[in-house]
Amino acid sequence: MSPNSERYPSIMRLRLAFRDAGKRRRFGAVAIAVALCYAAFIGFGAVSGTAGLNGYEVGKVADRDIVAERDIVYVDAKATRIRVDAERRLVPAVFSIDDSVGKSAVEAIIAFRKGFLDLASGTKTGDELALRLRGRFPDLGASDLPGRLADYPAPGNAIEQARFVLEALMHRGVFAIPDSGLEDYNPESIELRRWTDGPLVYEQVPIEKATTQRRVKAAANELAKSLKLSATMTTLAADTAAAFTHENAFFDSEQSRRRLEAAVSRVDPVMRKIAKGDKVIRQGFIVTAEDIERLAAMRGPGSRLDALYMLGGLIMLVILSVGAVSILGRADTGIKPEGPTFPFVVVMAAGDFVFASALQAFLPATMDAQFEAFLPMALLSMLAAILVGERFALLFTVLLSASLLLVTGFDAFAPAQATLSGIAGIVLVRRAEKRIDLVRAGTQLALVRFIFGFALAALADRGFIGSFGTGFWSAINGFMCGVLALAFLPVLEQALNVPTVFRLQELSDLNAPALKQLLSVAPGTYSHSVTVAHLAESACREIGADALLARVGAYYHDIGKIEKPEYFIENQSGYNKHDDINPRLSATVLRGHVKFGLERADALRLPDSVKAIIAEHHGTTLISYFYAQAQKEERDTSSEDYRYPGPLPSSREAAVVMLADCVEAASRTLKRPTVSKLDQFVKEMVMGRYETGQLVKSKLTFSDLELIKNSFSRILAGHFHSRIEYPKTREQA
Repeated sequence: MSPNSERYPSIMRLRLAFRDAGKRRRFGAVAIAVALCYAAFIGFGAVSGTAGLNGYEVGKVADRDIVAERDIVYVDAKATRIRVDAERRLVPAVFSIDDSVGKSAVEAIIAFRKGFLDLASGTKTGDELALRLRGRFPDLGASDLPGRLADYPAPGNAIEQARFVLEALMHRGVFAIPDSGLEDYNPESIELRRWTDGPLVYEQVPIEKATTQRRVKAAANELAKSLKLSATMTTLAADTAAAFTHENAFFDSEQSRRRLEAAVSRVDPVMRKIAKGDKVIRQGFIVTAEDIERLAAMRGPGSRLDALYMLGGLIMLVILSVGAVSILGRADTGIKPEGPTFPFVVVMAAGDFVFASALQAFLPATMDAQFEAFLPMALLSMLAAILVGERFALLFTVLLSASLLLVTGFDAFAPAQATLSGIAGIVLVRRAEKRIDLVRAGTQLALVRFIFGFALAALADRGFIGSFGTGFWSAINGFMCGVLALAFLPVLEQALNVPTVFRLQELSDLNAPALKQLLSVAPGTYSHSVTVAHLAESACREIGADALLARVGAYYHDIGKIEKPEYFIENQSGYNKHDDINPRLSATVLRGHVKFGLERADALRLPDSVKAIIAEHHGTTLISYFYAQAQKEERDTSSEDYRYPGPLPSSREAAVVMLADCVEAASRTLKRPTVSKLDQFVKEMVMGRYETGQLVKSKLTFSDLELIKNSFSRILAGHFHSRIEYPKTREQA
């Protein structure tokens, strides 16, 4: 945290708010892209399915033959549904017995017997007994059962026999059949689930034999007859048992649903095979539903969208997007999420997926084999490699190719072609230094793509003619990708302000208007910048950094001195303007060339990496000469007023330019330098910047610093060769 943040906490909160707002914007952009891709996945998939697959509709006459180019095994959805429905209809609905209902019913009839006998002992006539029974047991008031029991000679025995019948009825189960919900189950039988003396028992009950409330009297009469009673007692016991009977077997929807799911899961799908060479659609014949099913199988599952397939597509898109942001957003891949490259990459990825989905939906079936030849995968990979970086482009290509699996119904042929063509495009443009090299790369890519396309088609058993056709169209695609890259690149370079190798080559032209103005206004600064560029470029080559970026950054690092060139010593000829002003003002003028340089860089629309070198080439170093003068005049002088504003070099190229700048400027003060003096001088200058903490953010290693020092010494030795006095020469003289 900076001192200003501690002094002004509101500034820190504002920065965090902006940072969070940026994250929200990036998240929103990715979410919109995922939604757009999902809409394309669903919409174009539905189009390819409901439009009869490229114009073919059930009931219409086919205008051409469609021949399978490879063996295809697919699931016959209609036959599978018939098989599943058949298995479902074999599953009986499950009913579970509620033992508490049977227990309550038995307790009720026992209580009725006791109450009946108590009332019978104190009542003289049957009519009076019947009335008393209706008053004590109002549930029986509407029936003639109390009167019949009162008139029967042995009512207690009849009720006891009714209890036996009731227990048998409740044990068998009185089913509460719902009005709806059983349509998907076996219409002929149901399954009774109950506990019997410990174990859980399942019993199959035919529907016509299941006891319901409507059939309870008949069932009770049947059970009563099995007791071998008299006719009168049989009827009386059956009617009494029926009066106390309640439904105790209830539909178990959860258990029944699990039975259905288990049965469905055991069903094997009906598989069909389309052999290579079979005519899926026959010219002149009426297209049937089976023909559409076979044609849909050739196009993959995308043309037969269902809820599960749509859910799987959404999950895969989310996984791919999260993985892409996590992997491609890393600092070492080259993309800067806060810059314009982030929305560009998001648009490029979403556009590719939407275009591929539309192409899959509307491409004629006769051209299915050349699907990938119409995709601009190599173009996108080449643009990503040039505009962002090779490492990013490789990961980007793999992820985009993986997304094609969703489009093609997990057919690996097109993603394999896309991956190989993208990688080939990246490899072929990595050494391009001029724009015309992209045409050469396109020609080479055409040859490579022909080989890849032919080989993959041969492996897919498409025959020689089919393989040659795939290679031919792939070659056309490769050449067009190179030409389109040449057309789109200048526009994208300007829109994204990206330091591509081509743009840096153009900026390194010393005839550029800005550099010619520097030469005319500040020739000393111009000469200094050219020498610094030579030093920085050579050193970056030694350590494996971007030598071209370092050269361009060195050319423009002092562009701000155009504003006041006479205040810088390399442009002075005898008279020094700093002799007339105080040290503080002198330091302010010197520091101002960084600010003026950034303003000119904005006006020239220089890439951000070049502007970073302009801003960082002094870091926070101390302007020691004027600071020492100020200390002589005022002891309480703060060193902060005599330091460059920074920031510190954040890249290896910026750090190398800083070192080259200070070494070149200080080397002008050397008198009669020797090789050993130059080595020592360069070492002191380089280590001085290291010891003052100017290189902490640059990622330079000690090995890099040693290579940089040796490179500087070698070049400066060549620069001062005419004035070097070698020790051996002096001894010989």
